[in-house]
Amino acid sequence: MTKIATACALALMSSQSFAAGFLLNETSASGLGRAFAGEGAAADDAAVLARNPAAMALFDTAALSIAGTYIDPGVDMNGVTNPFGDPNNLDIDGAAPEAFIPAAYYIRPLNDKVAVGFAAFTNFGLGTDFDDDHGAGPIAGKTDMITMNFNASVSYRINDNWSVGAGANVVYGDAEFERFLGDTADFINSQLPVPFGLENTDVAASMKGDGFGYGYNIGVMYEVNDRHRFALTYRSDITLELEGDYYSDLPSGAGLNGTSGEKIDGYLDLELPAIAEFSGYHEITDQVTLHTTVMWTNWSVFEDIDGRADGDSTLTGGLCGLNPVGCEVSDGDSLLLKEENFEDAWRFGLGMTYKVSSEVALRAGIAYDETPVPENHRSISIPDSDRIWYSIGANYRMSDQSSIDFAFSFIDGEEVEVNESGFVLESEGNAILVAAQYNYAF
Repeated sequence: MTKIATACALALMSSQSFAAGFLLNETSASGLGRAFAGEGAAADDAAVLARNPAAMALFDTAALSIAGTYIDPGVDMNGVTNPFGDPNNLDIDGAAPEAFIPAAYYIRPLNDKVAVGFAAFTNFGLGTDFDDDHGAGPIAGKTDMITMNFNASVSYRINDNWSVGAGANVVYGDAEFERFLGDTADFINSQLPVPFGLENTDVAASMKGDGFGYGYNIGVMYEVNDRHRFALTYRSDITLELEGDYYSDLPSGAGLNGTSGEKIDGYLDLELPAIAEFSGYHEITDQVTLHTTVMWTNWSVFEDIDGRADGDSTLTGGLCGLNPVGCEVSDGDSLLLKEENFEDAWRFGLGMTYKVSSEVALRAGIAYDETPVPENHRSISIPDSDRIWYSIGANYRMSDQSSIDFAFSFIDGEEVEVNESGFVLESEGNAILVAAQYNYAF
């Protein structure tokens, strides 16, 4: 039984992992063109709701913005060390799939003091998808999380200089974490006393679920004059309560969390961090405007992933007929556990808007993103690293009421080494982002 538990632990110890640094900034095309520098104070369109509810005080008429961002990540990895086979079995090009992020915003002033707004966008998400037979299956597999934030906000203009705002947030999340045996399958088979014939495509651990979380955001804006303003915003941390099911193809009763493919109810409380941002807007001339940002994300609240059983279950199959130990699952028992120990991280951005004419404005921006992932907790699910954003964009005003935005950004990530549960890989992760947006003022 000791050998069986050890073998299964090798398959499960790293399958209980989660992707790193899953904050999404991609809330608008107008913001992407500046690398999201100064987003809380820019107020080019209704998409400012994603950052600062107080900025609604700058709108004299109702405004609508609808945006979409296409993301093409380039995450390539080369194997260095494979404790269970050929390092070449760890090589992969394109570990992260393409994604599309939609968003919609609406602002309506009620009078010269009060405005309300409604928004649907996302702050967090991730996705990696390795082949089922990838050599490092216990730490690779599929990692997918989608969130959508439904936000209702109100702003109040105190005087010509000061405005404040607040919002309530309902966040829906859907997550799936799936790991396979990979090159550990042969080793596990050699340790089991009965011929279960495990394959490298068998599931080491799988957990799926969805649920809701609730939070708030607040903002304040100070207008020095018509050409200069500052904004300070805060978005609260949110506990996303996911409920779903868990299963593993590892044999039941093997001493760990194998279920012989049988699904049991489970839940996972996922901590989404608080975000504070200081933004600046500076019209240097009638044509040139500078945008600045300093952002802090409280990633240290993300200490671990702890998926637990929801209710009591009695497992069958596997080794349960020979050994009932480990076949009883009690409510609250840990099914997935992985220490993450993220650290707080900073983001710095500088952008510029250049008005070519009354119809056309060009944008550019650069930003530096600090990774929240300690080196000794880096995961190949998303091998996070410090990265630099290079962005360009344009706005074309079609009429006094409508305009469109386009933006392009290249994110340059550092090349890093991932050492996870004995698997060592070299990884480089870049990304291309393309966004479009339609704006209408009523």
